Amino acid sequence: MKVVIAGGGIGGLTTALALLRHGIEPIVLERAPQLTEVGAGVQIAANGTIVLRELGLEPALASIATVPSGFDYLELSTGRRLYYAPLGEEAAARYGALLYNVHRADLIDLLAKALPPGVVRLGAECESVSQDADGAWVTLKGGEVIRGDVVIGADGIHSAVRTALRGPEEKQFANILMWRSLIPAERLKGLDLPVAGNNWFGIGRNIVSYWVRKDLYSILASVPATEVSRESWTQSGDVNQLRRSFEGSEPTVQRMLDEVDSAFITGMYHRDPIENWAVGRIALLGDAAHAMVPYLAQGACQSIEDAWVLASCLDKHGKAGVQVALTEYEARRQPRTRRIQAGARYVVDWAHEPDEARVRQRNGRLKGLSRIDPLAEISWSFAWGHDILEAAKLPPGEVVGLSAAREGKRMARAESQRAFDLWKGVFTPDDVARGDRGQRAAYERFLLTQFPAPASTQVTPVDLDGVSALRVMAAGAGQSATVLHFHGGGYVLGSAQSSVEYASRLSRTLNGPCYTADYRLAPEHAYPAAIDDAFSAWRGLLATGVDPATVFLSGESSGGGLALALAAALRRAGLPLPAGVIAICPMTDLTLEGPSILANSGDDPAANRETLANLVASYFQGHEPTDPMVSPLFADLADLPPVYLAAVRGEVLESDTTRFAERAREAGADVTLNMVDDSVHVFTLFPFLPEAAATLEEVGLWGRKLLPK
Repeated sequence: MKVVIAGGGIGGLTTALALLRHGIEPIVLERAPQLTEVGAGVQIAANGTIVLRELGLEPALASIATVPSGFDYLELSTGRRLYYAPLGEEAAARYGALLYNVHRADLIDLLAKALPPGVVRLGAECESVSQDADGAWVTLKGGEVIRGDVVIGADGIHSAVRTALRGPEEKQFANILMWRSLIPAERLKGLDLPVAGNNWFGIGRNIVSYWVRKDLYSILASVPATEVSRESWTQSGDVNQLRRSFEGSEPTVQRMLDEVDSAFITGMYHRDPIENWAVGRIALLGDAAHAMVPYLAQGACQSIEDAWVLASCLDKHGKAGVQVALTEYEARRQPRTRRIQAGARYVVDWAHEPDEARVRQRNGRLKGLSRIDPLAEISWSFAWGHDILEAAKLPPGEVVGLSAAREGKRMARAESQRAFDLWKGVFTPDDVARGDRGQRAAYERFLLTQFPAPASTQVTPVDLDGVSALRVMAAGAGQSATVLHFHGGGYVLGSAQSSVEYASRLSRTLNGPCYTADYRLAPEHAYPAAIDDAFSAWRGLLATGVDPATVFLSGESSGGGLALALAAALRRAGLPLPAGVIAICPMTDLTLEGPSILANSGDDPAANRETLANLVASYFQGHEPTDPMVSPLFADLADLPPVYLAAVRGEVLESDTTRFAERAREAGADVTLNMVDDSVHVFTLFPFLPEAAATLEEVGLWGRKLLPK
């Protein structure tokens, strides 16, 4: 088999090496007259190092690269530490390999020298690509035709192969420009710049910097596009503009920028994910397939992963199965790169927050993450902890996509599969990239579109001691009981409006009105905003004259945790207790130490450890997550009213429910626990699920026994 590779960058050269390792002949066509790289540093995390090690290149990489001791996130104006992630040998033990920082030109040279003579052809510019049933070929400018069994476009964001397959496409501009510069070590004497990722974050701007050689320091400084008068990779910008953009920064930054004598400027671009990378015998790889912004530092590593999987698939299916191999390559790589692309855009969003309020929220989230993820393992394992060598041996359906669920995961019943797929599709890559704002809008869109309330439902806005709420009455419901409901969404998403349909079923179940509260959301309103609003809503409801002995607190997911935290604290606050608490799949431990959070990773499309960490850190921020008002698992549960708990075996928050039930029983509480099989997180939100109807029927029977006779 012969594979023609257009593009002699990191992706193209690694592909050639991986193909040779699998016994396949490559030829690399590079349009430049020599292999040189404009730019500066590149980071090779563990997931890339593992492949280079397999190709026998790690010793050579180690000889030209640096190994950062950690990632330091610092406040731009003061230098105050916001977050620190240890790396070096400590991270290598976690992820299976070291993370290296290297000059891009040095890495290109290393890869090229590892190839046999004649594999790379320079000055070979692709003009067109074609294929037939027997092969594929590239026609060079000048008319020469290079034939093979496969053509791979590894020719970057401006890919000629991609254009040939798909026609002209627009790149997406982030309205951010990046200054890139290299500073010799002798010019930085006296500055405290450890061999680490030294990163500063301010309002609308930041600096990512590290040593790429022992004697050479790399800086990437990004600023709003309006602050730079020209964009070019081939000309140096006016470094005085760079310095003006960082006026008022802490002294280390200003001194460092004073030593910049030239810098290249480039726009920050990406491409939206596409459905197909392969057409017949022609496929895309690296930036040609999934160009991404540099804020997860995964562009090179994802190209390296692509290379290994492509070579493995071609080797597996052989010359006669080329098209099957390319289809499998696409299926194995698309979900993962889509997730990485969206994650990188998300980091761009929070790294360039536009005002002081959003910066405070970002910094608060980082402070919260330092409490529950001090090693950055939750935050980075999805990228760095992926062993593509092992993953390539597993069935294609094992790949984890945007929702952090395995693509091949299947439920036992058609209706549970429907619910699984609905959860899986809640967030698009754009929603994820826009952070809490995008995800909040998507969550509302999902609930309101999929689960509209019946037209017969009565919905009345009310005020509960300063907390906005909706009084929801199902058609035919009486006045036997009252429900005070708190919606889910990780304290960041959700609203009273989007919970009306579920509230209407609670109203019908318990034969009375359901008040669903619009408690304040993070990150704009950190702890104790939500629990304060829960107390206010309780006081406001009692002020209407309702008998607390006829009231049930209710909540799902984080709302379930909020209801339980409120119930556990009412006696201490000198307030009357409700008749009971209904908590469906509650989040009770915001330290995220429940065993199911890791064990069930990949099986739950509604919740995953990485997303949960960002949500809960946005909520408690600088507060301690073990505070019982934050995590009711740690509360004194001796005075807890009767509790009805339900959760799903196999969901990420399963152990949040089961551990709370165990602790509550030990404290003497009356606990009913309903564990459901073959279902999804907060299954009661899905009215078409039989277990949702059965659970609410059981809740009705349970509740009626608790009401005054």
